[in-house]
Amino acid sequence: GRALEIFSRDRLMEGYLMAKGINCNPLFSICRKSLAKACCFVMTIDDIYDVYGIVDGLELFTEAVHK
Repeated sequence: GRALEIFSRDRLMEGYLMAKGINCNPLFSICRKSLAKACCFVMTIDDIYDVYGIVDGLELFTEAVHK
């Protein structure tokens, strides 16, 4: 479906640009790469949450994240 077309693997540049916006100093490229990976990981979890989530499971997952 349409939702799968914008899955996280298609949003790598978005993750990098978020990291670049947070830390644009060239001296901190390692930090920027790590931050970009973390952004992509969070976007992947968000996409899975949105596309494959079932209400009962999502409530448990949300509760675990809040803890």
